[in-house]
Amino acid sequence: MQTGWQTINNYKIKLMRAILVINSGSSTIKFAVFSFADSKLKKEFKGVFDKILIAPTLNTEICRTGEKSSTHFTLEGSHESYYQQAIEHILSWISMHNCDIVAVGHRIVHGGQNYAASIILNEKILTELATLIPIMPLHQPFNIKGVKILQQVLPHTQQIACFDTGFHVTCNPISQTYAIQKKYRNEGIKRYGFHGLSYAFIASQLPVCMSEEEANKKFVVAHLGNGATMCAIHHKKSVATSIGMTGVGGLPMATRCDNLDPGAILYMLEHYEYSVSELREIFYKKSGLLGISELSPDMRDLLASNKPEAKFAIDIFVHNISNYAGMLAAELQGCDGFIFTGGIGENAAPIRQMVGERLGWLGAEIDPQKNSAKITAATKISSDSSKIPVWVIPTDEETIIAKDTLQLLCL
Repeated sequence: MQTGWQTINNYKIKLMRAILVINSGSSTIKFAVFSFADSKLKKEFKGVFDKILIAPTLNTEICRTGEKSSTHFTLEGSHESYYQQAIEHILSWISMHNCDIVAVGHRIVHGGQNYAASIILNEKILTELATLIPIMPLHQPFNIKGVKILQQVLPHTQQIACFDTGFHVTCNPISQTYAIQKKYRNEGIKRYGFHGLSYAFIASQLPVCMSEEEANKKFVVAHLGNGATMCAIHHKKSVATSIGMTGVGGLPMATRCDNLDPGAILYMLEHYEYSVSELREIFYKKSGLLGISELSPDMRDLLASNKPEAKFAIDIFVHNISNYAGMLAAELQGCDGFIFTGGIGENAAPIRQMVGERLGWLGAEIDPQKNSAKITAATKISSDSSKIPVWVIPTDEETIIAKDTLQLLCL
């Protein structure tokens, strides 16, 4: 953890000790760089290597100035090698800003039964995490791929896993248990809950937005984006979630289905003679907003469309959010506040307004003027007469990963 030095034109340049945060997806690699001194973190840079397989582009931002840049690349070789090239381009850009990467914190979506707390990775742990790939096929293999590439490129740098399932270990066991035989439950078939890093950040911001007493009350939080889930939080801890064992179920998402009747799945297997891989393709990539609208998986496109199919998809999305709000409020035995976060939750004012109207029975009332304003920080959007506060709190999963990584480095 000693600060490094770099010689440039015969001058020694002191390098900034930094933590790299990586979120490796199927077509994008998001990253952030945090400097740290006296255990205080500061986000210096952030960016995303986007459209890796079709139009490779590195988008970056210097946080202190807001300066942004975008660079297009031509990647060579097989698709398998594209991810390594993308990560090497990210590291090359970071190196130009005099950073000494002392650890890498990775978002790992699923920790299974064995891993909840953030942990320093080794081959044994990676092998166990790889067994969860069939459960999270859209995320887990690419999360692991990012780790393995960085192990090769930065062989002497600690790689740390931070789990999206970890925040939900405090959930009510009754709400997380499926009504199936014990032998299956013992093998890990249960509700895990996801977006835990996002919910952990929201929980950490509650005392910043309100008094400690208010922060410990009962909240329903909706993380709405390409992936969409909801969580019941009390005393800043997870109590119950909308999603279960895998990345499908709960709310309809961009391309993923909601809680489809297991009997319907059996029917599709028998009637259409689909294979498991064909069903996986349908449920993960051809359902959700895209499947309902047959137009787009992107909420921005649907909101801009006049087609009835787009409105129908939006109505189903909003309907499910309000229904899960009721379920989670029942789990909490009350609701003292509602919070929006995630890409849709933070940016789609019409969705927030529609959800708010369906939550009138909870006492929620959204102020249209507050709701329509551009939101860049935690903002209360409920009216003065609302019986419960309604908030928009921008999430920051990278900060939670960086904090956990720094804590492990300091042990």
